[in-house]
Amino acid sequence: MIVGGARATTPFVHLQKEIIPITGKLDGLAEIIRTQAQRKKVAVLVSGDPGFHSLLAYLRRHFKAEELEVIPGVSSVQVAFARLGEPWQDALLLSAHGRNAHELLPLLLTNAKKAILTDGVWTPGRIAALLLNAGAQDAKVALCRHLTTLRESIEVTRLQLLHEDEEGDCVMVILNE
Repeated sequence: MIVGGARATTPFVHLQKEIIPITGKLDGLAEIIRTQAQRKKVAVLVSGDPGFHSLLAYLRRHFKAEELEVIPGVSSVQVAFARLGEPWQDALLLSAHGRNAHELLPLLLTNAKKAILTDGVWTPGRIAALLLNAGAQDAKVALCRHLTTLRESIEVTRLQLLHEDEEGDCVMVILNE
């Protein structure tokens, strides 16, 4: 059985395994996984890094560590910095998913290189507007989208050039110069 979002499970449809889709609601998902795991192997697929603002935190609330086998891929943040040729040991790693402006702004205003996982709500343009309206200086920014896929693109621009309607779902790297 395969459990996951459409982006993660679509490449495996040809295997003709039962697929349990993950949507925004996780109610009852742990019980489905636990019940099914008694009879068959269950693979939970997620995009990104399973331990960084992903489904692993949810699963750990319902399963012991020894009940899970976590097999990570290369994280999108790691790929973004590699594509940019930038070291990232001094970077602040953030996720905008499910956050509000009061939580995000203090972190965004720190004087550090940042990698932010954006989404459809907190788009790069909205994050740029939040920063600039709070008095932050303009900075070089890279929008790293669809990393490691055929649709991969990296756009290097500046905070002040981003628009509110900019597509979300990327790794936004802010390089303080």
